[in-house]
Amino acid sequence: MNNEKISSFKESYKTTLNIAGKNAKLVNRSFLYFIFAYIFQGLAFALFFPLLSNIFTTEFNIQKTLFWFGAICILSLISFFFRWLASGFQYSKDIVQITHDLRVKLGEKIKTMPLQSLYKYRTGELNSILAQNVDESILHMGIVSGMFFEVLVVPLVIIIATFFIDPSMAIALLIALPFAVPIYYWSRKKTRWDKTEGIKAHSELEANTVEYIQGLPILRAVNQVGENAKNLQKSIINLREVQKKSVFASTIPMIIMNTLIEFIFLFVLVLGTLLITKADFNIGALIALLIILGRLSEPLANFLAVAGVLDIMEASFKQIQKLLDIKEFFIKEPKQKPEKFDIEFENVDFAYEGNKKSALKGVNLQIQDKSLTAIVGPSGSGKTTITKLIMRYDDPQNGMVKIGGVDIRSMKQTTLMHYISVVFQDVYLFDDTILNNIRMGRPKASDEEVLAASKAAFCHEFVSRLPYGYETKVGEIGGSLSGGERQRISIARAILKDAPIVILDEPTSALDTQSEVAVQNALDELIKDKTVIVIAHRLSTVAHADNIIVVENGAIKEHGSHQELINKKDKYYSMFQAQQRVKKWDVKSSTV
Repeated sequence: MNNEKISSFKESYKTTLNIAGKNAKLVNRSFLYFIFAYIFQGLAFALFFPLLSNIFTTEFNIQKTLFWFGAICILSLISFFFRWLASGFQYSKDIVQITHDLRVKLGEKIKTMPLQSLYKYRTGELNSILAQNVDESILHMGIVSGMFFEVLVVPLVIIIATFFIDPSMAIALLIALPFAVPIYYWSRKKTRWDKTEGIKAHSELEANTVEYIQGLPILRAVNQVGENAKNLQKSIINLREVQKKSVFASTIPMIIMNTLIEFIFLFVLVLGTLLITKADFNIGALIALLIILGRLSEPLANFLAVAGVLDIMEASFKQIQKLLDIKEFFIKEPKQKPEKFDIEFENVDFAYEGNKKSALKGVNLQIQDKSLTAIVGPSGSGKTTITKLIMRYDDPQNGMVKIGGVDIRSMKQTTLMHYISVVFQDVYLFDDTILNNIRMGRPKASDEEVLAASKAAFCHEFVSRLPYGYETKVGEIGGSLSGGERQRISIARAILKDAPIVILDEPTSALDTQSEVAVQNALDELIKDKTVIVIAHRLSTVAHADNIIVVENGAIKEHGSHQELINKKDKYYSMFQAQQRVKKWDVKSSTV
């Protein structure tokens, strides 16, 4: 459990620079200022020996006293000046800019990474990375660096300077180090695993919380909102257990370190008193030594806490780096743009990651430019996978997908999606106004163009009845609108985009008759002079298609017009006949 390798300070430093990115120079400058600040602070404390020795000597010299006192003041002011410069990074816009840049970088990664890789993450996990992990990686950077250099530099400078003043006192100060180092390593071994698991536990809790809230209507319907909400309950308990282990693992080393500091303080006090009685030491030097030990006790006590924060930063950045390391789509050179918008699959094999069974096997198909093609077949046959590969959800393991004779891998993702409009069965609207939700199809469109698209999609009538018209907010996921209204807004968005390829994922299957008629009319406007692909479950709705592709077990079973496929009396014919029989079925006919 606790055998994870402990990062060296050099590795932690490299991680910090990696986090800072293009602002690494600012971080290095802050570190340098901290080093200078604590060098001068250490020298100031070392001068307490000659100052107090002179004060408590039998031959008191006011000039020497003022000289050493002045030197301490000057060194302290220089130390304060450099600390002020170093802390400017922590409290200025620079550290906020690093946080912003990292979130932008993560946002760009999410926008461009293969969707198959993206869907491995739950929504709450991505929220945790973008919010909590970014903050934990960066916002403590200035505080931790200051505390770390204080612990490292001040004692080192004091001990070196004291060797030139009185070697015996320097040796007394060195007593703590042999004990502190093993305690430090022991502490990190005990706490590093807990910090890593803590990050994971928080991420899991956030993901399960989001899932629970989104699924609350379903949980209420099945009466599972309480103790039986197992995933959420499990993640809450898991976080509690990790935190309990973390508190226990960090508390014992901290107590031992504080006890060690107190023991050394008492040891030096007793030893110094004995030396004074033998006239080998003076009381001024002993007081100086105790003052310095008192000054060093706080950073030494905080040393373990600093190491713990370093572990949190590294664990958080590992989550970030894992996301950043996901390979983006390879763009074949030279980049190309299609002249036409026919679609071709050439010997395409595709399997979802982690699934041994192929979703598509040796698929070859031609979809003509400005034609209506329907894809039909049983659930899980590969219909949606075909449309996903057209949108480059991921690349096939074998074969090629072309638009207008151009391999889609030769297009940037933004270029490819410029040519495609999608109307999904489950519509997602953003918690914004109806106007802005439609305008997402073409952000630079004028209000007049949005209004025209809305009228073409048969939205204008129901929007005009709303209290604030097009300025009405639709709520999260469009929750304040009916399914048919959400679907028509989605179609208006696609009409406004005016892409040459339109993919329809059974957009009317979940609608009532009145809504279906309105949506169908909107679709008729959308698909004019376009290359249209429809995923269909009700075969009667696509009988007029130019080409119907029947998919079964990831392969093209047959294709042709409705009448051609009926005449073949194969898979399509069987499916069509089955649906015709279902239409004649009613509840009364099934009762005894």
